[in-house]
Amino acid sequence: MIVAMLFWVVVVLGPLLGRGLLYMLPLLVAGLGAFFALRALLGEALHSAKALPETGELPYGFAGHSIHAFSDTEGQVWLRARDVRRVLGLQRTDAWMAQAYPDGYRRAHPGSVAWFVRPGTVHRHWGGSTWPEVNRFLHFLERELVPLQTRRAASASVPGQPATGGAPDAAGSKGQVVPGYLARQWRGEQGLLHLALWGAVLAALVSHVLLFEPSPAELTAHYRRYALILLAELLGGTLLSAWWGVGAWRAARRWFGADRSLLAGLIVAMAGMTMLLYAFDHLADRDRHMGLIALAVLAADRDQKPVVGLSGDGQRILLSGEMGFGTTNLIRGLLARHPGIRGIELDSPGGSASEGFALAELVRDRHLDAYVSATCASACVLVFAGGQERLAAPSARFGLHRSGVAWRTGDSGISDTDRRMAAWFAAQGVSAPFIERVMQTPFREMWEPRTGELMGSGLATGEWRGEGG
Repeated sequence: MIVAMLFWVVVVLGPLLGRGLLYMLPLLVAGLGAFFALRALLGEALHSAKALPETGELPYGFAGHSIHAFSDTEGQVWLRARDVRRVLGLQRTDAWMAQAYPDGYRRAHPGSVAWFVRPGTVHRHWGGSTWPEVNRFLHFLERELVPLQTRRAASASVPGQPATGGAPDAAGSKGQVVPGYLARQWRGEQGLLHLALWGAVLAALVSHVLLFEPSPAELTAHYRRYALILLAELLGGTLLSAWWGVGAWRAARRWFGADRSLLAGLIVAMAGMTMLLYAFDHLADRDRHMGLIALAVLAADRDQKPVVGLSGDGQRILLSGEMGFGTTNLIRGLLARHPGIRGIELDSPGGSASEGFALAELVRDRHLDAYVSATCASACVLVFAGGQERLAAPSARFGLHRSGVAWRTGDSGISDTDRRMAAWFAAQGVSAPFIERVMQTPFREMWEPRTGELMGSGLATGEWRGEGG
């Protein structure tokens, strides 16, 4: 059913969302998975008489009731106390019964915290009853489960032959790939305290990823290192979230099987599903953080970079092309090899906002003049605004808009990056009306101011006539 729904989502929404649908697929898969998982869990909780397959219990029918039973490694048959209580109307508490019959009423299953009772204990406690329902149930035990116990005990006594239908062999879990503690959490065998502790660890990891905001200068200078760190945190955080979520889900199912609170079990299950959903949602978030593909491109240093060179007189850097990660490092290296450079000529459609801010600050700190005779748009305008003298030729074309990401179809309004851009323009002497006009232009539109507007706003400080101008 999930596959069918995803198919219709792709067919119907694919032409409308385009590439954006690819980024949303993890979120859609996680959302649909969480919905169907919670629906299944709720149905199981409301029909808790069904057997839980992880416990190895087998259901037996009696007067419209299900009696779940398992046999331990010694062949001893145990009945789920909840089922017996429902049939016979037991008024005593589990604690009282466990104290009265320490060997016959206890938590006997290694994979469950539910209470179980031996058939012999049922006979001892109810053997003198005159109620017809009780006597019918005792006859049922004699007819169905006592012979079963005899067969299981005989089977368990044969070397190398395990008791059939019994509890899972604890020794077999030692062959798991994930050892010890991690394996028990994955199987849902940890208590709520362990779930809470691991949830706190995951929350700290996710918070670090969300709050990890290096400065543009730091990011552009060491972008490969930061990409590797974020890539490891995203992958590790997602895998840990899935591990924790599956463990919480399975722990909730065991909670239901132990006759515990339905509300508490649902809270634990929803916490697990929420963690899973958040893990995939975090991968789909392209606004504040890059996705796995973008980070892998940065780590491999395969991002687009402009062509850089020197003018004929060696006084200006010539920059042409999109400004991807690594652009500022290229310009910094060129300045180190040619200390006589006095300016930078820009011809770029834009690129990374982080690179734009970092290169703009480098241009400002080195007191370089900025020149444009062709195209300068988006992040390129940030660099132009960093020039000591900002000269624009009559042929220059500028394009400005708010920041954004290519895959998002809507407009989320003014972002933190936009506010930083406005503050940068203001610090460089650009007029407030000009900045306000930029902030009013959505990411998918482009405002192209005229030469007079550039001069009057203070963005351009003069006109450039070319090599001799």
